[in-house]
Amino acid sequence: MKKEKVKAKSQGKVMAANASRGGQVVRLKSGKAKSSFKLPPVVQWWQTITTFVAESWQELKKVTWPGRRETIGTTVVVIILVFIISGYLGLVDIGLSTLLKRIMKG
Repeated sequence: MKKEKVKAKSQGKVMAANASRGGQVVRLKSGKAKSSFKLPPVVQWWQTITTFVAESWQELKKVTWPGRRETIGTTVVVIILVFIISGYLGLVDIGLSTLLKRIMKG
């Protein structure tokens, strides 16, 4: 009646009974203590920040920036669409407020 201890990497401790006992397997949770959250030292923060800035700079070099003419064209389109949509919403607002006033008057 020997019990064998077998330690699996991801399953914690496994205790297996002898084959003559029916081959029972009992899985136990690993006894790891919860670690409290600690802030990393300032040096590690600084390295993280510098790495982020360097990688961001490399990505910005890959960006295809629009020219002056393209920027002006898209700005004009946006301004025209803002006027059209605001006019439409203004007309809908006037229509709904007039309708509500007539309903409330009776």
